[in-house]
Amino acid sequence: MKKIIFLALTLTLGVFGQTVAQSVVVQDLNYAIQSAENIQQEVSVARTAVNQLAKQLTILGNPNATLFADKMNYHVNSVLNESDDMQYFIGLAQSNSTIPFSTATISNNANELVNQNDILMDLTNQITTAINANNTNEAISLIKPIRATLTKQYNLAADSISYIESIITLIETTYTVCIKTVDSQGNPTTYTAGFYAQNTNTNEYIYPGNPNDQDYGQGNCFYNLTPGTYTFGSYQDYFCGTNSSTITLSQELVNTNGIIEVTLVVWCE
Repeated sequence: MKKIIFLALTLTLGVFGQTVAQSVVVQDLNYAIQSAENIQQEVSVARTAVNQLAKQLTILGNPNATLFADKMNYHVNSVLNESDDMQYFIGLAQSNSTIPFSTATISNNANELVNQNDILMDLTNQITTAINANNTNEAISLIKPIRATLTKQYNLAADSISYIESIITLIETTYTVCIKTVDSQGNPTTYTAGFYAQNTNTNEYIYPGNPNDQDYGQGNCFYNLTPGTYTFGSYQDYFCGTNSSTITLSQELVNTNGIIEVTLVVWCE
């Protein structure tokens, strides 16, 4: 009896530990989203500076090239820092997640953000040179590509946010899996020795039912399983048992009742 209680406690803690670990992963992903949102905010501030310079060039006639350059320098440094943070947090989330996902999209977007920084600084140097040379027409012609560069950065940040949100959706998705038992002829039958699920990535064992309920470990349905690959099997009952089945949980396997059904074949010696 003590062994059963200890095993149930161990499995409960295993499920709880996995849930806590994934909540930390989601937190890091949200930090990555915040960094991307900060980039969008920096773009908005930079756009205001561009609009101010355009007004100075076309209406007021007193463009302040030094002030504009300072604002663009501040912008590119901020974008660099935020893109680094975005990569850091999503990398941290990936390393701690029990559910695998790719960070390639974020890495590519972060690299492109830095590339657009270089383009922006080159354009800033050109417009500063034009202003200092009193070449107003040349300076005005550079406003449009500067705005286009900032728009690319904004869109890269938006794309990053959407991608990270899709990862969070993946991680927070859970499944209900119910065991169906049949005999060697495929006829429905019952089996009462008990079932288990093992996460092949973490090696954690999970019982049917809700860990918070007194009847945890009974029944044939597993609830709130996170995405991943699991081996479903049973304990032997004297001279009988079942085969095991390893499946990767996915939305495609969910039936019209909202569950994934796993069939195990009962055998008896």
